[in-house]
Amino acid sequence: MPVKDIKDDYHLWQSLKEGKQEALASIYFNHFKSLYEYGLRITGDEELVKDTIQDLFIKIWTNRSNFENISKIRPYLLVSLRSALYNKIQQNGKRPVRALNTKDEFEMVFSAESKYIAGEARSLQTQKLLAALNQLTPKQKEIIYLRYFEELDYEEIVRVMNSSLKAVYKLKARGLDALKQLLHLSDILLIVLLASCCCEICA
Repeated sequence: MPVKDIKDDYHLWQSLKEGKQEALASIYFNHFKSLYEYGLRITGDEELVKDTIQDLFIKIWTNRSNFENISKIRPYLLVSLRSALYNKIQQNGKRPVRALNTKDEFEMVFSAESKYIAGEARSLQTQKLLAALNQLTPKQKEIIYLRYFEELDYEEIVRVMNSSLKAVYKLKARGLDALKQLLHLSDILLIVLLASCCCEICA
């Protein structure tokens, strides 16, 4: 059963380091969906993603006493999953891993049929936005995903993508500019559409 009386990430992580299994369960249940959906955007191999998440939590539990204190758990988990998946893909030889500095490194797919939004017919505006997102570069899509779908701040995105703050700002700006041109929207209307799309998809 997840820990109910621990509200912030710092104290939840401290409880994990102290060997409380309830803390591990809380972290797992709180973040599994985000990790799974993010992993599927790196590789479409569902079993590989699930196995890697499981291995990640086993590693966290086994090495819990050696970890430093962290204030935000989700960015740490996303960083760890990203690295572990790329390593496994490379080791398994399932497909070549692109160099981390290439423009087409990250294969994000937004579609009305994807598991992230499966089961319901989505609004026409959402479908148009998803179609436009698919025309961005992979890194631009990853930044849009992390910023608006996962709601990470810029410092967290820098850590997840192993990039610089300047590069993150530049890629996000270029991605939003491309979306504005594709959808013929102003800055404000685009942000509103992104917010409503995220709410619709995550509902």
